[in-house]
Amino acid sequence: MPIGFYATSIVFNVCLIAQLLTVGVAYFNNPAWWNIHVWLVRGYGGLSLVLLGWSFIAPFSRRIRHLATSLPVLLGLQFASIHLKSPLHLEILHPLIGFTLLYVSSSLVHRISSTLSSSNYQNNQIGEV
Repeated sequence: MPIGFYATSIVFNVCLIAQLLTVGVAYFNNPAWWNIHVWLVRGYGGLSLVLLGWSFIAPFSRRIRHLATSLPVLLGLQFASIHLKSPLHLEILHPLIGFTLLYVSSSLVHRISSTLSSSNYQNNQIGEV
């Protein structure tokens, strides 16, 4: 079960990286890439909810649960920052929230990797005794 969660978190992270790359191409080279940028988040956004639910079903640490909880919250803030028009110009927060999302997602992948590595190490030690 943790391997599937790990794989899903990697897919989510790779999609975020792809989205970051497409926004760069759209801004600096070809505006047609905006469609791909938008399509990506619509395609992988649901994975944040899958990871959130999975983190509470499986026996993960509080840190992993907090990181998984942050993903849909940050995605919601991303959506709000770009779609809600206000005199405060909250859209300037959009890239900052995006980089925070990438940081949290990468931290989740790293944390799960560490958890899996330590549990595999412990399982191997128990088997050798």
